Amino acid sequence: MKKIYLVLLVPILIIALAPTSGPGAGYAGSPLDGQDCSNCHAPGPATVVTDWISTDIPPIGYTPGDTYTITLSTTGETTSKMGFQITSETAAAKTGTFMITNATRTQLTNNVTVTHTAAGTDPVGSPNTWTMDWTAPAAGTGTVTFYAAVNASNANGAGTGDQIFITSLEVAESNIGIAENLDQAVGTLYPNPATDIIHLNVPSNSEVRVYDNAGRAVLSMTTDQAVQEMDVSALQQGIYFVQIAFDGQYASRSFVKR
Repeated sequence: MKKIYLVLLVPILIIALAPTSGPGAGYAGSPLDGQDCSNCHAPGPATVVTDWISTDIPPIGYTPGDTYTITLSTTGETTSKMGFQITSETAAAKTGTFMITNATRTQLTNNVTVTHTAAGTDPVGSPNTWTMDWTAPAAGTGTVTFYAAVNASNANGAGTGDQIFITSLEVAESNIGIAENLDQAVGTLYPNPATDIIHLNVPSNSEVRVYDNAGRAVLSMTTDQAVQEMDVSALQQGIYFVQIAFDGQYASRSFVKR
């Protein structure tokens, strides 16, 4: 007797899963990336939030070559699963060096971004928080911006029904080296005598005040660039004194207004 074998074909159900072990680089929502988590997770678009990235970089800016702690914290969001990606860049290139301080929850991606691990999607407390170290780039790099995208997932095993957030933080490069010898850095105020405009070589974020011959403050400003102009056209003719303050350092100059 011939034996008859019955073969049962069991359909295989393939379930699309979100990348719980972290996506590849390029989804931090930065200008150079050009995309964020909403490219894979619906419905989108991403919601812009502020104050989710914090650092111990001082207000005067980062010191080239120094290492700082970067923290991404999802303020007010408490879903059971969350993923993220963070990067740092100038307008032209990725910059700075990330270092992993908690390999259970975070990992490097292509050496230019940090993202979550599978274990790092579970919130630790509320809100969810990830930390990492970052070594500042070489002197002359200038302002650096951190960009991050966060996926607040509904944990349904698919890329639908999730909420995506993007956030950023800009940090300046410190010119503390200039402040160590501020008087020399300021150099000569020009032109002197002046009629309409005076020019100052000062660190960015310096406080500049102009006093008349009687000691009364007549002008003040916070500088936003290294070579700063001040409009003195409205001042009366006479002798004026300029005080420059930066990071506890002071320098003074005088000029004649014609």
